[in-house]
Amino acid sequence: MLQIFTTQLSGKLKLVKEKHEELFEDCSRMLAQSIVSGHSIYLFATGEMESVIPQAIYGNDRFENIKVIESTCEIPLLEDQDTVLIFSPTNHDKAALQLARLVFEQNKDFITIIGRVDKGKDKDEVDSGLIDFTELSIELQAAPMIPKDDGTRIGTPTSLLALFVYHCLYLTTADILAEYE
Repeated sequence: MLQIFTTQLSGKLKLVKEKHEELFEDCSRMLAQSIVSGHSIYLFATGEMESVIPQAIYGNDRFENIKVIESTCEIPLLEDQDTVLIFSPTNHDKAALQLARLVFEQNKDFITIIGRVDKGKDKDEVDSGLIDFTELSIELQAAPMIPKDDGTRIGTPTSLLALFVYHCLYLTTADILAEYE
């Protein structure tokens, strides 16, 4: 099972990188503007996506001026150059949607990283949720990868994919900031 998981995970990481490479650059330009202007990057995460928070706060690769929004009841008044990163397990997570609406109402920029986009009633129709609020949305398409004997699947790497995206954003932002110097 571990070999299958490793192979599938490697393929998924490559797919996320290839599918969202231009989007990583767009998001990173926004993050770099917040850093260069001395403003804040706010991070909010729910469910298994909360694994990104310790990396963002305590890890070696952390953004300058990063602040965690711990509750949608405590959203700060955002300034023009602030950026909000929202990590959500699905496009319909209630807390992430609530925060997205509040940030949207303040007319501020934010980026969503969504573990899984749920389909609408019609299987071909996506019920947008978080995607309605932002043009910068990275969808991870996290799903169980390892088949079991009974036909079900296990091994959903949502947290791993979220951390991968965090590092892609961090490294791309670092490249952009190096060009400013």
